[in-house]
Amino acid sequence: MTELTVKGFTFGNGTPRICVPLIGRTDEEILKHANVIREEIDRLDEKYSDNPELRVAVIEWRTDYYEKLADLEALTNILRQIRELFSDRILLFTFRSEEQGGEFRHDRVGSNLEPVIKTAITSQLIDMLDVEFTCGNYKIVRATTGAHKMGVKVIMSYHDFQRTPHDEEIVDKLRDMDILGGDILKIAVMPRTEFDTRRIMELNARLVAESFKPIVLISMSDLGVASRFKCKETGACLTFGTIGTESAPGQIEVDDLIALLKNQ
Repeated sequence: MTELTVKGFTFGNGTPRICVPLIGRTDEEILKHANVIREEIDRLDEKYSDNPELRVAVIEWRTDYYEKLADLEALTNILRQIRELFSDRILLFTFRSEEQGGEFRHDRVGSNLEPVIKTAITSQLIDMLDVEFTCGNYKIVRATTGAHKMGVKVIMSYHDFQRTPHDEEIVDKLRDMDILGGDILKIAVMPRTEFDTRRIMELNARLVAESFKPIVLISMSDLGVASRFKCKETGACLTFGTIGTESAPGQIEVDDLIALLKNQ
């Protein structure tokens, strides 16, 4: 598998990197949650000081919750404060659309996210940008090209909250994501049975062996919990845990997630 290193954290080398979502509607809520996350990851760093590979690597700011997202000056100001708090971690900028499981209320930015994305990637305050695979090839290419010009890496993502697609459909999506410029390829799906979860985990392991870019296939909900911590078995390069607030069904509290990862 091709490896990718950002701020000293390597993806695709067999070590799953841990990502924590940062959520809030107002500046005050965001900073309150950010400080809770900062305090907890510092505590965990000390608790697992002998296992630096278990450090939280990525802070994902879920901007679809932010009520002032369309105010580019406010966006830059809060982004700067988040960056200062997490200067030693990867900062991932994510706007999750309603169709892909994001917060409802698109009136904040209307249908045009481009100025928001441009502000984020030219601010020199973020390390990674989430680009949804469903937003259309033209918008995807504009976003990935713009991000790469500024040295920002792209997580290309796709979510299916209804089912677990067939293996061939997932592989086709991953190949298209690769062509469209994703640096890390992420697909999260909804299992209907434990077999769906096992199939996703086995597919992740097979694709890693076939030298894809760093990938992560996630099975959501309680049925899919194993896919979130058996990452050394599957080769998934990234996993998501919570500190205070979850952003997707089935996420595990980070303290519990690290303990599970450590015991693999």
